[in-house]
Amino acid sequence: MNDKLKVAKTNAEKNLKNTSSFVVKNYKMILAVVFGLFILYWIMFVLTPKMNMSVEEKAKIDSLNVLIMEMNKNQQILDDKIDGINEEIVEVDKDLDKIKDKKTVVKEIYHEKINSVSNFTEPELDGFFSDRYKQ
Repeated sequence: MNDKLKVAKTNAEKNLKNTSSFVVKNYKMILAVVFGLFILYWIMFVLTPKMNMSVEEKAKIDSLNVLIMEMNKNQQILDDKIDGINEEIVEVDKDLDKIKDKKTVVKEIYHEKINSVSNFTEPELDGFFSDRYKQ
């Protein structure tokens, strides 16, 4: 058991010598890394401003968010109404087109009748006007 203890002790001494020789050989690199980490820490945590928001500011932001949500809901309602009105406009336009078509047909019929009146004889004219005004 003493042999194992001695072996462990010598291994520990060798490891300590290896570590100390590594530190002695690379002390400039180790110092540069430590200095770099310190600079990084200093930039990230010392120079970076901290965001401190008061309770009143948070409350204002929350109330504004609530107002924005209400406005979005109202906007959606208005958009739905606009869509409905646009559909009604399309229907009215279709009705207007139908009326224009009927007007054109009636106009052609009356144009034919007016042109045919010039060819009527006197008894035919009397019959035409009597039929027209009876309606």
